[in-house]
Amino acid sequence: MAKISFYGSWIDVKSLNKKDKKNYITSMVLVFLGAIAWGIHLSGGAAGILSASNEIGYNTESLFTIARISVVICWGAGIFFYIRFLKTQDELFRKYHDYVLSWGAVSFLFLGMVISLMAPYFDFQPSYYEFFIAFAIGAAIGGYRFHREFLR
Repeated sequence: MAKISFYGSWIDVKSLNKKDKKNYITSMVLVFLGAIAWGIHLSGGAAGILSASNEIGYNTESLFTIARISVVICWGAGIFFYIRFLKTQDELFRKYHDYVLSWGAVSFLFLGMVISLMAPYFDFQPSYYEFFIAFAIGAAIGGYRFHREFLR
């Protein structure tokens, strides 16, 4: 079973058996590769890093099409392997998983709402990144609260 470490921030991969370690590492590698493809997709926007065009709009060259398809495939496969990993874990780890994701979702909603409501007053246009940071803050808080309530 997975050992939750560093105040609920991550799991100790060394604590996993061979099959679980393979599923977990495979899922994380696929999510990382999908994130790289996501970055390529985002660079294809208006005057993007890899874009030779200065026109406003999204680039539809084959590199960006492949990157967009790769995001869906990599993240879908990553989710598949993570679910396979999660099914073999004990009730405590499943509770940790749910706790962290629910705190991230609540933070996404409430911090995201505050960000979007305050944005017009600061001439700020929130993007995906601000809302993802709100989710990450909530997930970190959830991991720490789980550690304090169940692991101490």
